[in-house]
Amino acid sequence: MLTAAQAADPIPLITREEAGLPTPPKAAASTRNLTRGPGIDTLPTPDKGVDGKPFRLAVRFMPSNGVPVDPATVRVFYRRQPPVDITERIKPFITPGGIDAPAVMVPSGSHIIEIEATDKEGRIGRRQMTLTVAPTP
Repeated sequence: MLTAAQAADPIPLITREEAGLPTPPKAAASTRNLTRGPGIDTLPTPDKGVDGKPFRLAVRFMPSNGVPVDPATVRVFYRRQPPVDITERIKPFITPGGIDAPAVMVPSGSHIIEIEATDKEGRIGRRQMTLTVAPTP
């Protein structure tokens, strides 16, 4: 568990070095899963931020057919070439209900984050979100 002070410290979600990696090629349209995995919904996470200022990263897991997400299976990737696994950075904020990191730091630029969650029956749900961060004014 995190102390209140640790929870208030901003987490560097993406480093400047990682932001400098090449962007991946455009992916083809995704195919539908044969079984329905959990939904992933972004909460009031701003899609725009300012470099150097922390913001809240909040995601809600929506179980399918009442089957909860297994928090140990949640993976978070920064879509770069190669993809960067950033799961460990926010692991303390992952619960069966979602992710709620009160203060994350992201350098300026447009960043695609991919979240993958597996429910207790092994069905996978995925969601991409784009964070756009403006340079410091």
